[in-house]
Amino acid sequence: MPYLTDMFHEQNRAPTDVVAQPLRPVGAFDPTALTDRLGSRIVGQRNAIDAVVRAVSLASVGANDPSRPLANILLTGPTGVGKTELVRQVAAALRSGPDDMCRIDMNALAQEHYAASFSGAPPGYAGSKESFTLFDRGAIEGDPYTPGIVLFDEVEKADTTVLRALLQILDHGVLQLANGQQTISFRNSYVFLTSNLGSVELAARRRTLWGRLGRRHPPDDEKVVRRAVERFFDPEFFNRLDETVVLNGLDDATAREVAGLEIDVVARRLARRSISVEIGPDVVALLCGQGFDPVYGARGLRRTVRTVLADPIAAAVLEHRPVGSEPLHLRTRVTAGRVRVTRS
Repeated sequence: MPYLTDMFHEQNRAPTDVVAQPLRPVGAFDPTALTDRLGSRIVGQRNAIDAVVRAVSLASVGANDPSRPLANILLTGPTGVGKTELVRQVAAALRSGPDDMCRIDMNALAQEHYAASFSGAPPGYAGSKESFTLFDRGAIEGDPYTPGIVLFDEVEKADTTVLRALLQILDHGVLQLANGQQTISFRNSYVFLTSNLGSVELAARRRTLWGRLGRRHPPDDEKVVRRAVERFFDPEFFNRLDETVVLNGLDDATAREVAGLEIDVVARRLARRSISVEIGPDVVALLCGQGFDPVYGARGLRRTVRTVLADPIAAAVLEHRPVGSEPLHLRTRVTAGRVRVTRS
C-alpha cells in the first residue's frame, strides 16, 4: 500500500504535457510601468519622475546603502506644480493607495515648543513613557515586500530644532526617540521632502512684463530655486540628500492637461452615480482661461473646475433627477462666458 504522502504527490502532480512557464517574481519592479503610471497623473515633470524611478530602481536591486533610507529626495519648485501629488502617486504605485503614507506637515512644527512631538517627550516630562510621536510606524517601516513612504511637507517651515533632528533620519535611517529607549527605523522607507523655496522670487519674475509675455527660461528658474535652497539649508543637511529636483512651472499646454485630469476626476465621481457628462474643448479652454495662473500653479484650476463646472452640473442633476438612480446624460457648452449644462 503506498504511503499517503506518495498518493498526495501523485494526485497533485502537474501534467507532463504542460510546459512550465517562468513566473515573474513577486515584487518585481518595472521601471517603464512606474514611469508611465506617474506620467499619466503628473504632467510636465519628467525630470522629477525620472528621479523617483531611479531611486526605486536602485532600491529594488539592493544597490542602495542599507544603513540609510532607501532614498532621500527633496522636491522643490513653484507652488502648485505637483510636488505633493507626485509623492501621493508614488504611494499609490508602491503601497495600497495615495494616502497610504506617513505625511508630516512641517507647518505644525514651526515653533520650538511643538518640536517635542517629533521625537517624543524627554525623560522627566509628561508623556515620556508613552513614546508619543507624529510618526506612523506601519507606514514608515513597511515590510519586506512593501517599502514605507514618508513625506515631510514644506520642510522649510519647521523649526531649526526639527531640522537638526532630521539629520539622523537622512544620514543613519533611524530616529532615536527622546526617552532614549526606542527607535524608529526609516531604512525601508523612501523619504521625500517638499519645499517652496525660491517660489517668491519666481512669482516676482513672472509678474514683470517679460514674465507676462510668456518669455520664461526654465534653466534660469532652476538656478533661482537652487540658490534659494542652498542659502536656506546648512551644508550638512544639504549633503545628506540623494537628489534635489526642481519641478518645472506650468505653461498653457500643461495647464490644459491638468484641467483634463481634474475634469476626469469629476466625471469618474459622477459615473459612480450613473451620470455621464459630455465636455467639449470650449469648456476646457474656458476653465484654463479663468483658472490658470502661472504664479499659483494648478490649485487655481482645481477651484475653477469646482465653481465653474461642477456647480452647474450639480444644479442640472438636481433639476433633472432629484431622486432615483436612473442613468442621466448631460451635455455642457459655453454660452456668454458661462458653462451651460443641458440634458441630452
